[in-house]
Amino acid sequence: MQDSFDFGLLNTQTDERFGDRPYGRFGTIAKNGCGMIALYNIERAADGRTMFEPFYEARKRIKTNFFGLLGTRPSSITKNLKLRGFAVKNVPLKKAEEAEQFDGVIVLYWRFFSAHYVAGIGNGDGTYTLYNQFQRPSAMKLTDFLAYLRKNKLHPCRIWGILFPEKRES
Repeated sequence: MQDSFDFGLLNTQTDERFGDRPYGRFGTIAKNGCGMIALYNIERAADGRTMFEPFYEARKRIKTNFFGLLGTRPSSITKNLKLRGFAVKNVPLKKAEEAEQFDGVIVLYWRFFSAHYVAGIGNGDGTYTLYNQFQRPSAMKLTDFLAYLRKNKLHPCRIWGILFPEKRES
């Protein structure tokens, strides 16, 4: 596969083009790479030109939980975003309506014995287009997404509010 092949924003971690690739020591992107996909989508949305191949090569050894079997460590999300020049704010779940001001968000929720990351890209109208959660990318308010999770017995536990590098005030 060529390094220049452009995947655009990704709505699934199980894509046959990259899903079977290693993530962590024992995981794969398809099974445990939702954090990597969320990070990729944020970077891609910020600059419009981030390509998956070089992104994957640079981050395939990102800090994971239990050698990749439990996916990306939450601290790795913050660290990687800050290293790439993003401003990152932890958004308390009870104040999710404040997240409407961000360029993007990453939501972490848990279910049974696993967790899942979802990236949301701000639309400028108080909604986020959410990736790697639904059949198709879906736009909704963050508070509506959190209500959807709770209704489906999924438990949101962390939200990162993200400002793209060029959008921050000096």
